[in-house]
Amino acid sequence: MFRWLETFGRYSLDVHGSGIDGGDMWDRFGELHRHATRDQDGFLTALRAVVAGDQGGFATFGAARLAWEMYGGDTLRIPAALPLIDAGIEFKRSRGLPTALLTGYEMQRVNQLREQRD
Repeated sequence: MFRWLETFGRYSLDVHGSGIDGGDMWDRFGELHRHATRDQDGFLTALRAVVAGDQGGFATFGAARLAWEMYGGDTLRIPAALPLIDAGIEFKRSRGLPTALLTGYEMQRVNQLREQRD
């Protein structure tokens, strides 16, 4: 799973320039979605455990993207998903990517965190 998440992270960051076949990425989603909807907290806990040693690399970003793909707009209301989303945002920031390259849901999370601090 770690290797797939790493590949999915690379693909998600640069769909066109990664050289990764998107079909290979999406083939796995049906099975993952069944697990994700059957046991939301268990799925997210397992996902965090898989990337725990990644230290903010592509697998971490892939896990954040996977959480979003599984739960969509609800992701930002699922406490177990927030550490993954936060790690995905940090992944982009640590690479010096501009705020303009954050997705809509990543910007929503950044704003949530700002409101919590203020």
